[in-house]
Formats: sequence, C-alpha cells, structure tokens
Amino acid sequence: MINVKCLGHIASSVGVKEVEFPEGEMDAEEIVARLRAMSSKTDPGFTMYNTLVMVDDGEAFVPAGTRKVVRNGQRVVVIPFSHGG
Repeated sequence: MINVKCLGHIASSVGVKEVEFPEGEMDAEEIVARLRAMSSKTDPGFTMYNTLVMVDDGEAFVPAGTRKVVRNGQRVVVIPFSHGG
C-alpha cells in the first residue's frame, strides 16, 4: 500500500488530504494521474509538470522529469508549485 498526502489546492481538488493506493508499486506519474482522475473538476489544476512529489521525506522532484517508482510502504507527499507557505 502506498500512502499519498495531498497539499494545497491538490487536496481541495481531489477532496481528500490523504489517500492510500493498494498497489505495491507505482510510477510517480501514475500517482499524479490517479489523483487527477479522482477530481470532479474538468481541469483539476495540477499535472505531472507542475507538481512536486516527495517520497519518504526525501528530495522533491517533478514526475514528468524523473521516472521514479514508489514501492509498498513508502509515503508520498504531492505539492503544487503554488502551495502558499
């Protein structure tokens, strides 16, 4: 299971602050795509190009530029570029 914490307008768009995906392994791009699919908005306001992903409190990266695989038990935080402070 992969635990994903959503910050800023991503949480508002998706409707939850945290979600768990049952898959044992997912690409970071797929995580963002799945979150976008959860939104009821036509344009949820975030993409794999304007979202930072941080895995296990490590370095943040943009999914479109890094083929990072997230594995079972890892914690993920998704952060919009414009997240406030």
